Amino acid sequence: MSARDAREPAKEPAERRRGPDELEDSSWEKFKANMRTIGGAVLLAIFIRIVLFEAFEIDGPSMEPTLQHGDRVVVAKMLYGLFLPYTHEAVMTWGSPHLGDVVIVNSPADGVDIVKRVIGVAGDTIEIRDGRILRNGDAVPHEVVEPCELDEQKEEDPYCHIYEEQIGDVTYHVSHSERWEDYDRAPVVVPEGHIYVRGDHRDRSNDSTNPLIGPIPVSRVKGKALFIYLSCDERGGGGFLCGEFRWNRFFMTVD
Repeated sequence: MSARDAREPAKEPAERRRGPDELEDSSWEKFKANMRTIGGAVLLAIFIRIVLFEAFEIDGPSMEPTLQHGDRVVVAKMLYGLFLPYTHEAVMTWGSPHLGDVVIVNSPADGVDIVKRVIGVAGDTIEIRDGRILRNGDAVPHEVVEPCELDEQKEEDPYCHIYEEQIGDVTYHVSHSERWEDYDRAPVVVPEGHIYVRGDHRDRSNDSTNPLIGPIPVSRVKGKALFIYLSCDERGGGGFLCGEFRWNRFFMTVD
């Protein structure tokens, strides 16, 4: 080999050379592959949002102390049926909540999503006497635990107390203020395909004790609350997402 030959760059084999048209085709194929990946991810997100899980923000004190104003919860939607966005009832149902479950329901009174606890299922007779729940004639256990924590209330009430209740196999806490008068509700038999719900804050809950709501069809149940993924106290010092994070409530299960 001559010195001149050694100085000349080796020529690329003909089969490896690409013209402008081939390069353009290759770029188009990559673009289409990327669009398919993005489209698949979007469809998966939509499927998860519609069928499997959804995030809800707790607005108001009706579920204190279990859920506080500003809590964000993950809700399992696949347990009871298929509930499409911007609708008031499931297009199909295949399950029903259990006693003690905390669920998101679409209120028959005004079409607003509300979060409540199931205290009665089909066939149960629910009565409220002196503010206490009677299920099938038996008073639900209701024992005082401690005063409410003022910083855990949306509206501070020094007369508020925490009580422990048990319905079915589920034990949970509710709140009630001495400032509010107890009341009665006549016995109601929960129809087939319905549930009876109450808020854990017995003084500030718009639930099945309201005659405009009453027992709620299972087809209006959007899902079961699983855990808190974010908690925000709007009375805090003006953070980026909220006033102040309640770090101790992150990833708490909803019982």
